[in-house]
Amino acid sequence: MGIDPSRGFVAFPRGLTDWEWYSEPNTARLFFHLLLTANWQEKQWQGISIRPGQLVTSQSQLAKQLDLSVRNIRTSLEHLQATGYLTVKTGSKYSIVTIENYASLVGSDRQSDRQATGNRQAADNNLTSLTNQQANKSSSAAAPEPTGRPTTSPLVSEFEQDIGKLSASGKRELTGYADRLGEELARVILRKCIDAGAHSWAYVRKALIEAETQGCRSAEEYRMTNPIGAGRNRRVDRPEPSGNDFLKNAARRRPLTKKKEDSDVPEP
Repeated sequence: MGIDPSRGFVAFPRGLTDWEWYSEPNTARLFFHLLLTANWQEKQWQGISIRPGQLVTSQSQLAKQLDLSVRNIRTSLEHLQATGYLTVKTGSKYSIVTIENYASLVGSDRQSDRQATGNRQAADNNLTSLTNQQANKSSSAAAPEPTGRPTTSPLVSEFEQDIGKLSASGKRELTGYADRLGEELARVILRKCIDAGAHSWAYVRKALIEAETQGCRSAEEYRMTNPIGAGRNRRVDRPEPSGNDFLKNAARRRPLTKKKEDSDVPEP
């Protein structure tokens, strides 16, 4: 299907190339899709006012539209929420997604979609200003990483809150495991380690490596493969000792005596 220009236009500022999620394909693609599909004027839907920059959708619907897995959609939404670009209000059957600073990002203050896009430079400057504000907030909390990847993901915060400080390399590794295994599965593994008394990144990393080696693809599969009580450093009590009990009936045994050796000295 070709591109239909009759449905109007959305101004994408050139500053998007400097955006922190621009090089992360799933997150960037989801954000662009939300910019294109969000309401550009206020509407009523089932008694609810949907403002400009909002849309009613669900993770499964977004996954179908973008040909991605629900896990990828969930992870990308968490990225955008953690860095302040989206807010999501989840209901029983649908979610209302709100794009923060929508008017500045797409230049929706123009009179009509048919109007010439002469204000693109202003929108570009607005996005650059927004990006700089986000960068300043991040730098005030912690020094930026050389790789440019965010280090304040929900899993990193949970680790540092319940276990302790995590190094820069540990943050990158934990984020990498969350991308490969999925945020939900990685969180289940982390919570199990915390409940087992984990006190270091090495302990959690070993559990993540084991789950990846086992080929676990969901939290439910991991719980079946690694049930509660099967963790390391847990005491195992048995109703009876295994093997032969050499102390059993020890009181009724005959005492051991040393056999007297015959003397080699001839009698007189």
